[in-house]
Amino acid sequence: MLAHDPLVPPTAHHEAARIISAEVAMAQAQAQLTALKAQTPSTTLVDQIRWQLSIEAAAYAYREAVRQEELRVYEVASYSKVESAVTPLLPKQVATPFEDAVSGLHSLYILGGIDEYYLVNVHFVHPYGDAKAVDALRSYYAEAQGRYGVDASYLASINFIESNFGRVNGPSSANAIGPMQFLPGTWQEYGQGGNINDPHDAILAAARLLVHNGAPQNMSNAIWHYNNSYDYVDAVVYFARAYRADPSWLDRMYYWNTTG
Repeated sequence: MLAHDPLVPPTAHHEAARIISAEVAMAQAQAQLTALKAQTPSTTLVDQIRWQLSIEAAAYAYREAVRQEELRVYEVASYSKVESAVTPLLPKQVATPFEDAVSGLHSLYILGGIDEYYLVNVHFVHPYGDAKAVDALRSYYAEAQGRYGVDASYLASINFIESNFGRVNGPSSANAIGPMQFLPGTWQEYGQGGNINDPHDAILAAARLLVHNGAPQNMSNAIWHYNNSYDYVDAVVYFARAYRADPSWLDRMYYWNTTG
C-alpha cells in the first residue's frame, strides 16, 4: 500500500465512503448495545460475565466508530474543495450535522489564529471516563433549559468547546476553571454557592450567565459575553446546530479526542 501524502487532499468519493462506513459502524454498535441491554442475563456467573463483556465490546466498537468519523470531520475541514465535493455525496440526514461540525471547527481554527486548516490533527489523548457520563450531562442541560429557557444544545456546545465535556478543567491561561471555564469573579456572581468544578453546578451557572446577557431571545449576544469573540459565537452556534439536527451528535462528540 502506498503511503498517503498529507498535503494531497483525499478524493471526495473515498472520503464519503469512509464517512458512511463510520455511520454504519456506529449504527450497528448502537443496535447491538440496545439489544444486549434489553436481555435478561442468565443467573450463572459465567453467562453474566459474557453478557457484560459483550456490552463493553459493543460500547467500545461505538467509541471507535465515533473516532473514525471524527478523523473524517477533520479531514474534510482541512480542504474547502473536499468539503464542497463530499457533502453532496452524503445523505441529507448525515450531511447536515456533519457540515455543522466542520463549520464549528473552522470557527475554532479562526479563533485560534490557524489559517492552514490541513495542519490541524486529531489527538486522542483524554481518557473517556474522565468526564461525567453523557446521559448525566444531558440531564443537566435539560434541567438548565427547563429552569432558564436556554436551549440545551448551546450548553452542550459550550461544555464541549470549553473543556471537552469536563476533561480539561484548567486553570486556563486566563485562570478560568471547571467544565464551563468560569473566572473566579464571574463564578462568585453566578455560581450561587456551588462548586465551580461540578458539572451540574457549572452548567446551571452558565445558563444564568447567558440569561443575564440576553438568552434565550438574543443568543448571539449572550454567547459573545461568555467569550468576547464572534468566532467563538459561531463555533458554539454551529456545534449546537449539529446537536439539534441529530441528537446523537452529542453522544458522538462526547467521545471526540478520547482514548479507551
